[in-house]
Amino acid sequence: MGLISSKLLKNLRRWVVASFIGSQVCLLVGACSTKHEKPATTQLPAGVVPVRVVRVGSGYQLQRNGKPYFIKGGAGLEHYDQLKAAGANSVRLWSADYADDRMDEAQRQGLTVTLGVWLVHESKQFDYNNTWEVEQQKKAIREQVLRYRYHPALLAWSVGNEVNYESNNPLLYRAINDIARMVHELDPYHPVTSTVTSTLENFDRIKRLCPDLDFISVNSFGNLYSVADRLKREGWHGPFLITEFGARGYWESPKTGWGTAKEQTSTQKAQFARERYEKAIAGNPTTCLGGYVFYWGNKFEYTSTWFSLFTPTGEKTATVDVMQELWTGKPPRNLSPQIQELQVAGQSTLYDRQLLPDKDYSLKLIATDPENDSLQAQWQLTPDAILTDASDIVKSTPTVPIEHAIRALSMLEAVLHTPRKPGPYRLSATVLDGKGSAATIGIPFLVVSGEK
Repeated sequence: MGLISSKLLKNLRRWVVASFIGSQVCLLVGACSTKHEKPATTQLPAGVVPVRVVRVGSGYQLQRNGKPYFIKGGAGLEHYDQLKAAGANSVRLWSADYADDRMDEAQRQGLTVTLGVWLVHESKQFDYNNTWEVEQQKKAIREQVLRYRYHPALLAWSVGNEVNYESNNPLLYRAINDIARMVHELDPYHPVTSTVTSTLENFDRIKRLCPDLDFISVNSFGNLYSVADRLKREGWHGPFLITEFGARGYWESPKTGWGTAKEQTSTQKAQFARERYEKAIAGNPTTCLGGYVFYWGNKFEYTSTWFSLFTPTGEKTATVDVMQELWTGKPPRNLSPQIQELQVAGQSTLYDRQLLPDKDYSLKLIATDPENDSLQAQWQLTPDAILTDASDIVKSTPTVPIEHAIRALSMLEAVLHTPRKPGPYRLSATVLDGKGSAATIGIPFLVVSGEK
């Protein structure tokens, strides 16, 4: 090579200095590039709508097709038309088992999907020290990613759901990151996250061993208020998403003297969700990417009404009303009924109730309707589960109602005939307004040989 001219050398020095300064600014501010750059191409694969997390000022922003995209979502499998009508823009799915139908339905309704790839929780049945098992799981997930990576409704990938619970095995977290890296290689157009419990158990492992995650996701209910602060205390200053929020969880609720959980009324759940959404999700716009209210549909988890935002026949509850107001600024035209109290034998059920076996007790619901619609109650009596004795299978298996235990007297009054067998039971009522809305209440009580 020939000698470099003094002018060229001078310009070269300027370029080197400018490049160095620019690189340092990018490292400090994080605004010059995203964590995982999209490939430089003039044409995207058919159907792909690119999504990325970008640094904006001192915070972060999710962008879809280059535009800000704050997630207003529902976690569930049903009623996507009503989710869209309520002002939401996204759905959360836990696994690809039902992705074909649900992603297509989300697309039809104009909703995006955070799609979970299910990781087996570490247990006696699955060992993350077993390289063959881990590799087989990864191969299965690879096929899922290849199948859905170009779906137009895809928003993000979520690797595992709460696998941090009771597992500090470093190989589990290395497997999470290995899968996240693979997803990025197969699909450079969508971000990757992993969902952890609200306790942030073993979070140091995730922070240290999972650098290929674009953001952290958290399922949080009662302690949603403090998620942002607790993440900072754990050393996480990046973006986060709330993948489940809603009613207070049964594991964190007040208990009866005999160990069963006390459930909020649907009226209380709505206010509970409102307060936490306003403070923890909408109130953290620079670091929180949005949230998914849980559960958008009807499911049994400890009780049939605990997290369900809809009845089995499709009536919405007050949390749906609240979310529509929070998402759009306007409540729906028809609001759900409000339940104030359920009285047993003329006495409040705010306190633990112990009843005699094989005896009649009067029931009275105190409920109102915002539009003064006529209200009708549906009653149900079921065996109850003591939390310390209940396995995950018990908590997710619907209980069989006890037949002929309740006799309706009027629209909101009935008579309960207690079972002969002592033990914990749960009295449930659903109030319908006949216009597509409902309210729910569930009261635990104990049948004993002597009344207290």
